[in-house]
Amino acid sequence: MRDYPTLIKEFHEYVWEFYHKDHGIYKIADTKRIIQAVNQYLESKPLSQIEFDSFDRESVRMIIEPNYSMFL
Repeated sequence: MRDYPTLIKEFHEYVWEFYHKDHGIYKIADTKRIIQAVNQYLESKPLSQIEFDSFDRESVRMIIEPNYSMFL
């Protein structure tokens, strides 16, 4: 059985490490937007279909990107 609370927490941290505007590798979103995008993605399909991997992280990026502006 998968430990979803832990997987979700770790996935939030994983996405934050990649996309946070101050500390991420690709600086495209603030913490609030990352949380919203991750939650939106997690609610979009059954948890059993989510692997919490780089493919899922990229799906979150696609949710974030329409609201990204390099001029913020």
